[in-house]
Amino acid sequence: MKKLIALMLVVCIALSCVLCGCSTGGDPVETNEVFASNDKYRTYYQIWIGSFCDSDGDETGDFEGIISKLDYLNDGDPNTGDDLGVDGIWLSPMMPSYSYHKYNVENYFDIDPEFGTLEIFDKFMAECDKRGISVIIDLVINHSASNHPYFLNACDELRAGKEDGYAKYYNFKKGSDTVHTRRVTDSNYFYEGQFSSEMPDWNLSYEGTREYFEEIVKFWLDRGVDGFRLDAVKYFADDNTDGIEFMTWFYDMAQSYNPDVYMVGEDWESAGVIYDQYKSGIDSFFNFKFATTTGDYIMTGRNGQTQSFVSALKRYNENIKKRSDTAINANFLTNHDMPRVSNTLDANEQKFAASLYLLSPGNSFTYYGEEIGIEAPNTTNDASYRTAMIWDNDNLPGIYVNGVAEVEPNALGGVKQQLEQEDSLLNTYRRIIRLKNQNPEIARGNITDTLEMDDVYVGGYYIEYEGEKLLVIHYGGDETKEIEITDEMLNKAEFRGGVVTSSAADYEGDPENWNVTFSKGILTMPPMSTAVLKAK
Repeated sequence: MKKLIALMLVVCIALSCVLCGCSTGGDPVETNEVFASNDKYRTYYQIWIGSFCDSDGDETGDFEGIISKLDYLNDGDPNTGDDLGVDGIWLSPMMPSYSYHKYNVENYFDIDPEFGTLEIFDKFMAECDKRGISVIIDLVINHSASNHPYFLNACDELRAGKEDGYAKYYNFKKGSDTVHTRRVTDSNYFYEGQFSSEMPDWNLSYEGTREYFEEIVKFWLDRGVDGFRLDAVKYFADDNTDGIEFMTWFYDMAQSYNPDVYMVGEDWESAGVIYDQYKSGIDSFFNFKFATTTGDYIMTGRNGQTQSFVSALKRYNENIKKRSDTAINANFLTNHDMPRVSNTLDANEQKFAASLYLLSPGNSFTYYGEEIGIEAPNTTNDASYRTAMIWDNDNLPGIYVNGVAEVEPNALGGVKQQLEQEDSLLNTYRRIIRLKNQNPEIARGNITDTLEMDDVYVGGYYIEYEGEKLLVIHYGGDETKEIEITDEMLNKAEFRGGVVTSSAADYEGDPENWNVTFSKGILTMPPMSTAVLKAK
């Protein structure tokens, strides 16, 4: 039903463009319609469940809390403009675990009681479905918890000298004590645990392990989950396992239950390593080269030199497509393992960086609170990157994360305060995402060329998709720039929209006209702004 509704919306949007005459031969026209996705291309929002919204006052976020905030993310009507505009959610680990982060799973077939129950999760999924939101869950299959029943059984059997039972599910060795192996108490057996002694690594080559994983995948797909974020794929490869072969098997297996399943893998390795991961056929791998405090998105957000940025983005997209023609780039600024972007960039720089990654081809992943500029209280531990979402600076949440100090007001204001400020970070995010949703070619298309200009602060790339051609231009300078758009550059260009990410008050100029404009072939761009144009 979701796909049918989305298809009807697309048809209506296309028809309205024909009736209203969207082509203008170069005069400024912005579309008001929003494309409703019915494929794997989405604007994702990452939710750290325990920090998002607490519905019952137990100092931990939960699924009822997320349900109460879904209209903030997506109210179900793509044309209201009253929500953030995301149409995908990535949930942090949610299965039973004794740790606050839940990356050591005890039971893969349930919800941790801190977050709710399977029935409440089903309610959450139904509410997402009403809004056209796809949901992917964090799936931790490199390792389990050390109190997972299979591991406990394996240790008991090994102490009794039995090696051909549950021990096959994990990477055990007799008399081995290397850097990542841990001793089974009261025995001469050791097990692989890349992260800690509490996280024993699964034997991914064992048929029994794969059969168990198949049960897990089917269980969650049957509950309506649309896909998975695969944790720590770097460590899938070991003495027993070819990581690419395992991921290929895993993806093909999941597709046998849902041909439209979406997967994105996490690997912090270099770009070359990530390129090769795409040989597995998995849809996406996070683009770490462009993320983090030293990545292209944040660095360009700070220095504004977009000319070199667009060339690097084109090369990256070409390289992943060489490995897999179905590759979907996974763009982001930061996530739960990194300092917050607001620890690095000021408000305007955050807005510009948001425009860079949200308007890149592929899927985007916004870490909760990034859209309001939450700052980590320190940059030395993971828990500090996962503090409470600030809905109202005047009514701070009573959510506490693993010993992190009491919640402080957000420097830029909470959601309530920023919704009241026209040029707030939050409202800028809403405008950028709306522009992305109004031009579906941006996410789905290929970068075919870049715009050559004699200015390091002007960077543009051409995107082509199903016969349509767009030009996305980012301008990172500190003075208003005029760019002549000729027919040779883009045939009979029409203006599809623009976003200014600088504040008029910070620069000389008329605040009333602090907008991207296009008239008679001249594109006028204020400092730190983005424009989207389309060939007729």
